[in-house]
Amino acid sequence: MSIKISHPTSVSNSAFRVVCGEIIPDNSTVSHSEAVFGIVKSGSAVITLPDSSQQLNESDIFFIAPNVKYQLSEYSGVVIDVITLNFANPSAVTQDYMPQSIIRALINGNCTPFAKVTTDDSVYAQMLEKISDIKAAETEKYEFFQLMVYSDMYWIFFTLFSGKYIKIIDVENKSKKYRALVRVTNYIDEHYAEGVSLDEVASQTGISRYYVSHLFKELMSTTFVGYVNELRLNRAAMLLVTTDKPIIEIASISGFNNLSNFNRAFKMHFGKTPSAYRKA
Repeated sequence: MSIKISHPTSVSNSAFRVVCGEIIPDNSTVSHSEAVFGIVKSGSAVITLPDSSQQLNESDIFFIAPNVKYQLSEYSGVVIDVITLNFANPSAVTQDYMPQSIIRALINGNCTPFAKVTTDDSVYAQMLEKISDIKAAETEKYEFFQLMVYSDMYWIFFTLFSGKYIKIIDVENKSKKYRALVRVTNYIDEHYAEGVSLDEVASQTGISRYYVSHLFKELMSTTFVGYVNELRLNRAAMLLVTTDKPIIEIASISGFNNLSNFNRAFKMHFGKTPSAYRKA
């Protein structure tokens, strides 16, 4: 089940995939591909994770890693503002600002699943300011607002990792499935614009095509085709807003050999045509 957000700033703002809004707790157990940063504006709640439960009180800032199952319960008058960062396509986020090693640790469960920053922490005031700036930038979308968002997200992640709020677990201690997924996504990330196929990936990584498909379904909650297409579409989205290249050229270098297919896929994914996306 996906996270429920009211008053979202956008459905899928850009290749950066930042969305701000208000979380809607309903006692359901949820899991989602987004990393979530929450601020308890009022009230309280209990968040139950696979191996622990944590009390959330007014003013607390918290982080939930992607693909972590959790439940919000025992809430009383709780209002939680959230910022979500979609990691469904690691390559898109890498193109913007984060190293693949950190992204894979987050999405593959090789890091701390939950962290909380309270008013007693020395970084609290500045983190609250950064989150507030991001929400304002995403809501108002003033000129060059992405630069503000990128800068503040950099700082937040740096602070969480350097302050040991989030720790990366040695990937070698994880299962063979995760190591196989790293091999597969490494190859795809390097060749997705070249018309890469499932058979090619299987051949080049020494993993059966059936197992490759299984890895995406189980660990990424997507399909091989869905993963590759999202890489291509987010690469195209980045090029649309950062270059003046013609759309037909962007389609080609992003891995689409047919402009009509590109236009149709782009509109389905982002809710607008490539030309409208560039103007926005």
